[in-house]
This record gives sequence, C-alpha cells and structure tokens, in this order.
Amino acid sequence: MRTEAEFKRVLTLFPVVLFGLAYMVPLTVFTTYGIVSQLTKGMLPAAYIITLLTMLFTAYSYGRMVKAYPYAGSAYTYAQKSLNPHIGFCAGWILLLDYLFLPMLNYLVSGIYLNAEFPSLPAWAWSLLVIIIVTLINVRGIKLVAGVNFALIAFQFIFITAFIILSIKGLLTDEGAGTLFSTLPFFNPDGSVSLVFSGAAILCLSFLGFDAVTTISEETVNAKKIIPRAIFLVTIIGGVLFIVISYLGQLIYPDYMSFNDPDSAGLEIAALIGGNAFKALRGHYLQTPPLFYLYQRLKELSQRLCENDCKDVCMESTGKY
Repeated sequence: MRTEAEFKRVLTLFPVVLFGLAYMVPLTVFTTYGIVSQLTKGMLPAAYIITLLTMLFTAYSYGRMVKAYPYAGSAYTYAQKSLNPHIGFCAGWILLLDYLFLPMLNYLVSGIYLNAEFPSLPAWAWSLLVIIIVTLINVRGIKLVAGVNFALIAFQFIFITAFIILSIKGLLTDEGAGTLFSTLPFFNPDGSVSLVFSGAAILCLSFLGFDAVTTISEETVNAKKIIPRAIFLVTIIGGVLFIVISYLGQLIYPDYMSFNDPDSAGLEIAALIGGNAFKALRGHYLQTPPLFYLYQRLKELSQRLCENDCKDVCMESTGKY
C-alpha cells in the first residue's frame, strides 16, 4: 500500500520569509559588486532594477504553481505533476545540480574574501577550511545548524544596517560623490542600455534562493496562501536591499575602475567607510548561511526523488505500489 510522508505544518509567514532571505544571502550583493560595476560603467543599481523586475515574473510563476501544488520539491514537483513524471525526474536532478553548484560558489567566494584579508594562505586553502567547518557543524546536528545559521543571519542585517548608516554619514561629510542624490548610478552618459542588461544577466545570481521557500510548503500553515506571499516578499525585500546597498556603494566609492581586485571590491568599500575594523567584519563573514539549508534540502530532495523513482519502477513492473 502506498503511504504519503507528511511534515508537521508549523511555519507562518515571518519565519518562511526569514528562511528565504537567509537562503538568498543579502550580502551576496558584494560577490559580483566590482565586476558588474565595471561592466555597467557604474550603473549597478540600474542593473539590479532590471533584474528585480525580471525575477518578479518568475516569483509570480512560482506563486501560481504553489497554489496548484502545495507540496515540497519546488520545480521538481511542479514539472512532475503539471507536465510529465519523466520531465519532473529530469527537473529534480537539475535542481540537485543547483544544490551542488551553489555551495561550490559560496566556498569559492569565502576563499577569495578570506585570502584578500589574510593573504598568507591561498584562497583554495581557506575554501577547504570553510568546507571542513560547515561539514562538521552539519554532522553535529540540526540544533547546532539552526543556532549558527541564526547568528550568521543576524550578522548580515547588522552589517547591512551599519553599511547604510556609515555610507550616508560619509556622503553627508563630502566623502565619495558628496551627495545622497545622484542619477549617475542609474544613468551614466558613458554607458549604455546593453551594458545594463549584460550586468542584469549576471546579477540573477544574487537572487538564487528566493524560490527556496517552496521547498518547505509541506511544513507551512496554509501553504497555498503563505508561500506565494513569502516568495514575493523575499524577492522584493532582497531586491530593494540590493538596490539600496549598490546605490550607496556607487556614491561612496564612485571610482569603480580603481578596485585593486574587483572580486573582493566589498572589502575596499568597507575599509573606505568604516576603516580596517569594519573591513575585517566583512572579510570574516563567510558565505555560509545557505550551505546549512542546502545540506538538509539536498538530503530531502534526493530521498524524494529516489522514493518516487522506485515507486514508478514498481508500478510499471507490477501494476501496483
């Protein structure tokens, strides 16, 4: 007899939105900051606006699918139930690749930033150290994971708040552009619309994870109502944060072509507005919050894929589960 595994529905809108923002990592704005600033001729905020508008269409699509299929599994479940089980199977394994490549990217970024702060060790050594730390924390259990993750999320918002305050203070004291209002971050005569769209294509990376809330549909109270709202809130809140941070960053550090290393431009901006102490805070922060969730969701999705695949094989061969 076939039995369906069910999760306890306990999550409300606020924790679901926090989950999505943690997975999205607001500080990821600094991951591509230097590269896209140079590519767009300083119009990074404009590129983020284009990206946000585009991602809202995707968020709307996910919201519609959640209402139709309020189950865990995200794109895998939607493709399986709305198109074809075989297409769903392929979508599920592609989704697993996302869960594999995203940690690789985060480990790479952590290595780059730590190497920029402590150049005595190569970036690959720092990445390896972060891998070991994250793995050990996950092995110890979900309670430790939750505690560490909460601390990292709190640090992100503390850093963002400090960054905004220090940037505004600097601009009011004639640092950088010396003004809080400028159209250059949105329209630079030396740039072009095509450069903004090229930057927007890269910045889609910053929004990876907004759809993660769909993976906890079966743990959410009234998922058909809450999950679509959470998807939109996570996308909009994350997008607004990206735009505000990049706008202030472009004003406080207008010479975007002078970064010593575009890959770690966030450190140079942090040092400019808050000195070495503030730079150290940014450098010590690791791109790890989504990694803890990724390990858990990778396990759950792989189990769901394997269970459903085995059931399909059994159904085809025997006519019953």
